[in-house]
Amino acid sequence: MKCSKCNREAEFQIKYAGINLCREHFVEFVHRKVKTEIKEQVRFNKDDRVIIAVSGGKDSMMLLHEMHSIFGKWHNFEMIAVTVDEGIGDFRVKCSELAHRYARSLDIEHHTVKFKDYIGITTDDVASVDSELKPCTYCGVFRRKVLNVYAKEMSANYLVLGLNLDDFAQSVLMNVTRGDVARLARLAPHKRVHTGFVPRLAPLRRVLESEVRNYNEIMGIPYVNKRCPYAPQAIRDEYRNFLNELEKRDPAVKFSTLNFFDKIRPMVDSEAPQLQPCEICGEPTVGKVCKACELKMRYEKLKNR
Repeated sequence: MKCSKCNREAEFQIKYAGINLCREHFVEFVHRKVKTEIKEQVRFNKDDRVIIAVSGGKDSMMLLHEMHSIFGKWHNFEMIAVTVDEGIGDFRVKCSELAHRYARSLDIEHHTVKFKDYIGITTDDVASVDSELKPCTYCGVFRRKVLNVYAKEMSANYLVLGLNLDDFAQSVLMNVTRGDVARLARLAPHKRVHTGFVPRLAPLRRVLESEVRNYNEIMGIPYVNKRCPYAPQAIRDEYRNFLNELEKRDPAVKFSTLNFFDKIRPMVDSEAPQLQPCEICGEPTVGKVCKACELKMRYEKLKNR
């Protein structure tokens, strides 16, 4: 099997594109997808400040590498990496340490922020008292809030997330089956500017999870190859398995899901409710009280029962 771009042996079969690539052209192929996606999502100014969310996993570490590769030589363009420690034993501690070392090797400032400091409780705390809601329900909501608050504290223009194509297709499918237009509208990238909400970007959203893994291996990008211990409890795994099975029949199904969402995005945005400040914390929300505050009150009630 020869590379579609040269006469070398191909190592990667890109079924959805109908091409075969050697290592060199595979790297070029993935890197070009990331650059193209960034150009479609945003036009950065030379003096922008962006926050890059880095968990220490394969996607966010590749994102950090790509952001440095593309924008590292921009003189006044400021990148700050941040890791959110949800308080899951020592799991995120090890991830944060790796993210810190890699960010510093790229001369990118890195910080770690904790649920405990911003929310007052941890994911382990809620898992110990709430037997009905999954820990991931709390964790996802709290993480979004912490990242937004931190980005505002740092006066950031954008918040950059390491969501790959698999993540994005799963999110679209989950929200469609729930009929949740509001959550669909909140998916990155954000074209609309909402008061109190830092716009989010997703440069890897056309890169498959398998491509991220192969790219990191070729480029020598380190990452923690371990899932959160609470991840198997999340319903997202059901959607992941469903899409992976469909992909065996239709290699382009995840791209089709993304393209479908992009086509209906204007309609989704027009139907999305307006955001207003939470009556408790002031963060933007569709109701009177944001989901993070609702969940925190639920936790306190269960804890004091």
